[in-house]
Amino acid sequence: MNHAALMFQFPDESQARLAGETLNDLGYEPQLHEGGRMHIHVQDEDLTSALEIVQCYAGQLLEHAPAEVVDVTSFAYGMGDIPIPAHTVNEDWEDSYQLSESEPGKNHNSDRGMSAADDGSYDHFDAT
Repeated sequence: MNHAALMFQFPDESQARLAGETLNDLGYEPQLHEGGRMHIHVQDEDLTSALEIVQCYAGQLLEHAPAEVVDVTSFAYGMGDIPIPAHTVNEDWEDSYQLSESEPGKNHNSDRGMSAADDGSYDHFDAT
């Protein structure tokens, strides 16, 4: 989606105008229409920011089919992307780290030297 025209509906024209001013300050070049409607062309701007600004002013995305709304939301928020943390794809693990993960009842950080959190000496508190 290199270039998209999005139409929004606001509860009233004043909300549309306020959202338009904010979007204009950020370079979206909004076009206001009658009845609290506004459209923007998103080319190089951040689509996520535009959607969040519109929502702050109670605006709603107008589309002809519900699937289109899902497509825009998916594109804006990366719904199809699954981030993989770098530590899970690191191939430079030490052998001991990988072996300790596979042994049941053990973890990478040894529990040696750890004592119980409660030695039983504290069994009440003063209520004031």
